[in-house]
Amino acid sequence: MSDVLQNDRIRAAIDPTRGARLTSLVIDGFEVLAHAEDPSVDPDIADGCFPMVPWAGRVRDGRLATADGVRQLPLADDGNALHGLGHVTQWDVVGEGAYRLTIGEPWPTSGTAELTYRVLDDGLRIDLSWDDSTDSPCSIGLHPWFARSLTAGGPADLSFQPDAMVERGDDQLPSGRLVEPSPGPWDDCFRVTGSPTLTWPGALRLGLSSSSPWWVVYSEPASTICVEPQTAPPDAFDHPSLRPAGTWPRAIWFEVRAEAV
Repeated sequence: MSDVLQNDRIRAAIDPTRGARLTSLVIDGFEVLAHAEDPSVDPDIADGCFPMVPWAGRVRDGRLATADGVRQLPLADDGNALHGLGHVTQWDVVGEGAYRLTIGEPWPTSGTAELTYRVLDDGLRIDLSWDDSTDSPCSIGLHPWFARSLTAGGPADLSFQPDAMVERGDDQLPSGRLVEPSPGPWDDCFRVTGSPTLTWPGALRLGLSSSSPWWVVYSEPASTICVEPQTAPPDAFDHPSLRPAGTWPRAIWFEVRAEAV
């Protein structure tokens, strides 16, 4: 059973049993979230907006190097670890729009993830944090599947200003280099200045903002588009050049704010 948060413009539904993911976000009468059209996409990651914790994106071969040796993380169908451990289990409800999950093995530390949703006058704010009482590597983020088309207006148009793109190697995973952004369609990570914008002409515009400059954009599907804020690029554990300059961030916020167009 879903939890519902709403006001006059916004209705958000959250399913605590499915990673406390946002299963529906209706703004001004428009459902803006969708389901992956490709049946080969794992159902655990194929819809809504879900938390990625304690790692976001892919980890090459699921092998995480630690001071105590290499940890093997669960593998997805492509042979890499994908999107953390928080999206595949039930979270505890700890308040209105607030959820908590304890995570341990096979992750090398034990900690607590906290996820909160707050309806705004014109949108929604999501806060995600990870606390394992260490400064060990981690990355977290949110993974929304936005609909290409709403019940009115034109197809979604994404506008954003990347100043760098994470290069992908022949295996489609990060090489460790930052390069000039290339034209889409994308399944890529970018360092972005400003806030991405999704516009459905004649219907709705969403301003997307985050506490992190890193965004993964997955614009290859015909019916959906993912614009995902993350605290670090995918597979940053393997690439010193992609790691944060200081400590690994342990919190991220993501806001979606809407206006009619």
